[in-house]
This record gives sequence, C-alpha cells and structure tokens, in this order.
Amino acid sequence: SAVDGSGTWAITTVDNTGSVGRYISLAVVNGNPAISYQDSNNGDLKFVRALDASGTSWATPLTPDSTSTTYYTSLAVVNGNPAISYQEANNGDLKFVRALDSNGTSWGTPLTLDSTGSVGQYTSLKVVNGNPAISYRDSTNVDLKYVRAVDVSGATWGTPVTVTSTGIVGEHTSLAIVSGNPAISYYDTTNADLKYVRAVDVSGATWGTPVTVSSTGTVGEYTSLMVVSSNPAIGYYDATNGDLKYVRATNVTGTAWGTPVTLDSTGTVGTYTSMAVVNGFPAISYYDTTNADLKYVRALNATGTSWAAATT
Repeated sequence: SAVDGSGTWAITTVDNTGSVGRYISLAVVNGNPAISYQDSNNGDLKFVRALDASGTSWATPLTPDSTSTTYYTSLAVVNGNPAISYQEANNGDLKFVRALDSNGTSWGTPLTLDSTGSVGQYTSLKVVNGNPAISYRDSTNVDLKYVRAVDVSGATWGTPVTVTSTGIVGEHTSLAIVSGNPAISYYDTTNADLKYVRAVDVSGATWGTPVTVSSTGTVGEYTSLMVVSSNPAIGYYDATNGDLKYVRATNVTGTAWGTPVTLDSTGTVGTYTSMAVVNGFPAISYYDTTNADLKYVRALNATGTSWAAATT
C-alpha cells in the first residue's frame, strides 16, 4: 500500500482452508509480517509468516496448539522468537506459546498461565521490562488482570495480578509501554466508559488508579493503545453513535486526556480497531459494519489532531 493509505492496496490471501482468520494479530517477525489467528473449522491456533518483507507471498500456516478451541490471540516477538498469548476456550484458561526459532517454523509446548475460573479473554501480549507480559480479562470475577514472566523467554511466569476489580471491567484490553511502565486501555462495562490504567513500576507489580478517558454515551469497546508522539493514545469504538474515535493524553503518563476526535461517522463503523504509527503519523484499521468492509484512516500530523478521509 501507499504509506499514507491513500493509494491502491494489494490484497493477498494468506489462508483459505475452510473458515479461518478470526482473532487475528499482526506483527513483524524477523523482518517479515506474520499473523496469529484462529482456524474456526478446528478451533486451532494458527501462525503464518510471509516469505518477503512486504507480505506478497506466504509460507504454509502452522498449528502451534490444536488441543482446544482458541480465542483472543496476540502475537509479539519475545526474546527474538515469535510468541502468542491466547485463551483456551474449552477450559477457560490463559495460555502462552513461543516458537523455537526466529521465523516461527517450530513451536514449543504451550503453557497455562492462569486457570482459576474462566480467564484469558481479550489478551494483549507485550515485552515489559525485558520479559513477556499479558493483559487479559477474568470473566469469572469480571476483573482486569495482568501477568508477567520471570524470564526473558516466558518459560516461567509470576502470579497473576488483579489490576482493577471495581465493577464489571476488563473487556477489550490493550497493553503498551507508556513512559517506561506498562499501561492498559480497556472497557468498563458497568459504566460503559473507556478506561486507562498505568502501573507504578516498570514491571507491573502494582498499579495506579484507573482514569476515565471518555464517558459520553457507551464508549470504549475495541480499544487499541499505543504511544503517539510521546503521549499515550487510544483508538476505540463509540457504540452510542456507531463511530470510530481517537483520543490522546495531554501528558506522557496518561493522567490527563484531551478531547476525543471522531475519525469516521459514516454508518456504523469503528469495531475491531488496530492502531499503528505509519510513516510518522498514527493510523487505524477497523471494521465498517454497515457495508461489511475493511477500512483504514491515517492522521495528517504526528499527534492525530487532524485526519485524512477514511479509505475502504
């Protein structure tokens, strides 16, 4: 595609064996794009990596875990090798698996990180202070949780931490490193609000008080958190208006936030967001429910105060 998304997009079919491609997560793995996703036919966890840096051709998909139905995958590079967090739906467990090589051609044994009740929804995997860490939802207790490995490869893990348990919380988590410490955006179901919380230490052992980022109407599902021009920013769905929204903090830690910006309001749009910085400016991919289309929109500046028209 063009770097600003205004040009022509090249669409490549990566896997068409039956019904595939739910719960996807995209990352660059050893220089080439790679994707984790669900094989809905068998419920398996799948992984596939491109054979070139642009993703014009792809290798044969691999199955890192076929023992249970897999949901909520999140792909990241952990100590040089691709790794995936996900929910094993049959038992309601949070799981993690890491490849044995930098390209992901072979995979290790999946690990169960949390099996207390039904856990592992909305996983978001990142490297935190050198070790892999995951934000996720505890559906049994309707809490937001976080767990971090005690080594760089994720061979052993610490005890899960309850980040917040006030009300029904923890859906649509997105984990990022903000001013050196882990931070999470998520949906507060009780209040129908977009929330943000940041740890008070670099590893995420203890967490601060959650901040309400937006509370006008039903807002905050499908969050995507990242640092944009030094400050945290979130792409998310406004369910009241059926709009795609974006908001950026006014400081580097996210204790205060600016006014949300509506990026697309044509029909019902803005679910399944994924945000990245593209050629220096924030950009978001998302779903157009009205037209059943994939859409993309990119800012016109580095902070996201103004945006270009959306591209289908």
